[in-house]
Amino acid sequence: MYRGRRVQVILPALNESGKISRAVQRMPRDVVDDIVVVDDGSTDGTADEARAAGAVVIQHDVNEGVGAAIRTGITRAQREGVDLCGIMAGDDQDRPDEIVRLADAIIDDGCDFIQGSRYLPGGERVNQPGSRTLMTRSYSVLFSVCVGRRITDATNGFKLFRTEITRGMNLDQRWLNRYELEPYLLFTAIKMGLRVREVPVTKYYPQDRQVGYTKMKAYRDWWGISRPILLLALRLKR
Repeated sequence: MYRGRRVQVILPALNESGKISRAVQRMPRDVVDDIVVVDDGSTDGTADEARAAGAVVIQHDVNEGVGAAIRTGITRAQREGVDLCGIMAGDDQDRPDEIVRLADAIIDDGCDFIQGSRYLPGGERVNQPGSRTLMTRSYSVLFSVCVGRRITDATNGFKLFRTEITRGMNLDQRWLNRYELEPYLLFTAIKMGLRVREVPVTKYYPQDRQVGYTKMKAYRDWWGISRPILLLALRLKR
């Protein structure tokens, strides 16, 4: 346990063989108690590789979407009485050791929800394509306008929060199954009046994967992450 808190990190994964083991093995075991890989219908060896690396593996029989995978992990954290629940990329784009920054912000500063930001001082972008910078910064401006508060990196998948806060969120909605759930979590935490902060983190894009560095589809999935903030801002969803 880290400073008396049980910590779980969710790694949603779809066909991440060759990457998922490194993401699991780099996790600081003096901080993270439960590494939960949710294999969302992979057709390669993702599940076996993650299990061999020491992760708890939960498998979806078919691909349901990254949001559904994260929800499965959160449900497990609620059931197991985990104090702090985190999310990181299953394709090894985050620095797991930086989770200490997020955990300390919750424990020392009394925060409820910590969002990682590559754009804060102390954050870093390694080999990030220019198109990614443009899209993530533009999205963060839109998110900030809709939520009424400046957020510098609203698309960053590296986050940590008190598990108990998710019990007050309506996560079991099918429209959140894909890329919608993560912005929903951040937006809802802010609107619930919870103590939300950003902390600097690193986002790493390997040079050998500059093409195909993300599974997001340009129009469909960017609309997917924009839709929740617009629907919630207009109070068409809750």
